[in-house]
Amino acid sequence: MESAHNIIVSINFGTTYTAVAWVDASNSDHIEIISNWPTAGQVVGSQVPTEIAYGYNEPTKFSWGYNINPNLQKVKWFKLSLDLEQDVVEFPWGLTSADVIGDYLSAVCKHVIATLHRRVDKAIMQKAAVDFALTVPAIWSDAARKKTQDAAIKAGMGQNMLPQIYSEPECAAIYALKDLDDIESLRINDLDIITYKILQINPLSIVECTAGTGDYCESTFVDREFEKLFVRRMGSHYATLSSVHRQQVIKNFEAAKVAFRNEPEQEDFYVNLPTVGDIEEAGVYSGNLHLSRAEMRSLFDPIINRVLGLISVQLKTVSSVNLIVLVGGFGESEYLYQRVLTWASGAQIRVLQPREAATAIVRGAVLKGLETAGISKTQIVRRARRWYGVTVNETFVEGKHRPEDRCPNIDTGQILARNQIHTLVSCMADNPPTRLEAPVTRLCTISSDLTHLKKRAFNRRRWRLFERYYTARYTLCLGVHNNNLTFMLEFDGRQYGLANVELD
Repeated sequence: MESAHNIIVSINFGTTYTAVAWVDASNSDHIEIISNWPTAGQVVGSQVPTEIAYGYNEPTKFSWGYNINPNLQKVKWFKLSLDLEQDVVEFPWGLTSADVIGDYLSAVCKHVIATLHRRVDKAIMQKAAVDFALTVPAIWSDAARKKTQDAAIKAGMGQNMLPQIYSEPECAAIYALKDLDDIESLRINDLDIITYKILQINPLSIVECTAGTGDYCESTFVDREFEKLFVRRMGSHYATLSSVHRQQVIKNFEAAKVAFRNEPEQEDFYVNLPTVGDIEEAGVYSGNLHLSRAEMRSLFDPIINRVLGLISVQLKTVSSVNLIVLVGGFGESEYLYQRVLTWASGAQIRVLQPREAATAIVRGAVLKGLETAGISKTQIVRRARRWYGVTVNETFVEGKHRPEDRCPNIDTGQILARNQIHTLVSCMADNPPTRLEAPVTRLCTISSDLTHLKKRAFNRRRWRLFERYYTARYTLCLGVHNNNLTFMLEFDGRQYGLANVELD
């Protein structure tokens, strides 16, 4: 029986902060941002720190977000492990990145469900279907997207349906454009940079002009640059600080980072150092680390220069751009806005920093989730990032196929060419691959279990090696849904559900 209510929950699982929004599909104009995060005394906001800490003697117990005991060693930046071949941080107690991400997302999920039970009438919650969606950078690989979905399922977000995986810049575009009246080309700027052509505002209809480009340009890397500077400035005094106080210094830097505008009248910035008095050679006075405007600028410029470089790359692939939209946590940076505005003014491009830029992605993800519930009618035409196909054995043709691919069909004796590729999804690149060889890589292995069917459903074949065997002619149906590939096995005119996909 179909549920009378759908509640859409979107999660922007960020490197530094995580944001969550939800909406009751029956009241789709009222999007709520969760901000009642558990806390150990810190002031909470619309986003919760993507941080977790495990007990000294109890590795199965952990605290997360704002609710971490300041005496515990925090684990952070673990989200990056989803898209990198190796972990970027060390995990305690022999835990893996999958363990830590699973623990963190399960805590978020439990808090979301508890919040919904407080916000929504009990009778409605009893019959409501809660559907989850997570956002990921558009540049992430298929494997990273699958890891994210698997982590969400492990965390309990797949009770009603598989958690959806949405593109961050696409969600940001949906939210940022809903109040615009004019139709222009658009660039969304976060970790990804993608150019859209706006065909229509209401209902929204946009087309990707080119596949997105991206790099790791989040504000996390500003924090890392500060940490390097802090260690360098403190010298031998750094060893005297406890790990708790080191963590607190990085947290205290947040205020200076947000305040930085690179204005001449603001030459001095200060970061509080707990338990520290004066260390003149390190530039610490009355427990505050002094940073000059030039030093602050040096923390931002390497990251912003990469952002501007990515924008330049996009400009070379499209005829014109009218508008740049800055979204995400780093999108709220005043200094980033000024740098992009200065760069764009020469090209006569407008720059927009929308309200609630930090939560634009998660708000847009909720709006996109309403599409699944049949509420929204947003149309987005996407560009494939790569070619997708399947390997097949086809009839061997002299002069077309390589001699080393020649092989006989053991059933018919027909000469075939193995390792040939039939393209299923095309991208913008020229010359689709025709053979399984470098630079083509094997993405995944697809399997489906038909052992529950009776033998008479299959074709019985002749004896071979004193054994009778059966064959099955099937159709593998490929679909593209929300930037994700889906596979359905069709046999004897019936569909047997999603095929199992093991990413290599």
